Amino acid sequence: MADVLFHRDFRSFTGGHLKVWHYFTHVRSSPDHEPWVRFSPETVWDESNPWRDHPDRVIPPGTRFDPDILFLAGLDWLSLQARRRRRPPCPVINLIQHVRHARPDDPRFAFLAHPAVRICVSGEVTEAILSTGRVNGPVFTVPNALGEDVQAATDAASARDVDVLVAAKKQPEMGRRLAARLRRPGRNVLLLDSLLSRAAFLDHLRTARVTLFLPSRAEGFYLPALEGMALGTVVVCPDCVGNRSFCLPGVNCFRPDYDEDSLVAGVEAALAAAPASVQALLVGAAATASRHGLARERSAFLEILASIDRERSC
Repeated sequence: MADVLFHRDFRSFTGGHLKVWHYFTHVRSSPDHEPWVRFSPETVWDESNPWRDHPDRVIPPGTRFDPDILFLAGLDWLSLQARRRRRPPCPVINLIQHVRHARPDDPRFAFLAHPAVRICVSGEVTEAILSTGRVNGPVFTVPNALGEDVQAATDAASARDVDVLVAAKKQPEMGRRLAARLRRPGRNVLLLDSLLSRAAFLDHLRTARVTLFLPSRAEGFYLPALEGMALGTVVVCPDCVGNRSFCLPGVNCFRPDYDEDSLVAGVEAALAAAPASVQALLVGAAATASRHGLARERSAFLEILASIDRERSC
């Protein structure tokens, strides 16, 4: 049985933490591996922390633990001493969740030179880090998958009581301006411009006819747009790099340019679309979501784990 050690600095719930949690559960599903996690002293143990209910998997601070495999994401490399980053004591799996890893001005850029097996959450991320010429080790692309808490929609768009949902946690000021421009007499516009619980956010997606998503200008994948597709809201989401492989305009969403006039026009077009066109988009969106199931992500990852086991045994 191989021990896989994760590291987290959990200050508040984010999509990045959610995906690391998914990979933790992937390891837990393996008959040949045991997952463990070590947290920073600043970690918050509120209800949003998915490890809260699994204290038996947590390595206490100061406890020596020699894993067979390290799983690192984001800034987790900093949990290792500098010399151990250059020569890790065991194989490292490095989850790459953002195109910013390829930017020389980002602290994550330096980590590309450290030896690891890298898993990128989208083809766009893979292309970005490989273009640097600095990657040390094999690179795999495993597209992000939906969580088990995202159930496919079964109701019709016409039954929803929110006309436009503006999902603007990452762009709150822009979201407020856009919500104001989209409001009309008789039109129900709901703005989400602050952090909500995950369950509350998903519930809002289930009530909206159209959702305008406002990601950061550059993302590694942007899972909320895919969640919207699964939950049956018409997705309006601008290009944010990492969503290009699954946000397909005219097939499963509206993908306007990332400026306010274009975003307003995209939402208005979604609201004015003929029922047959809306239904075609929703069918395309559901098909896209179905191709991003957690079982597929898990299977791809467990194959990578098995390949590392084979290398370790040689």
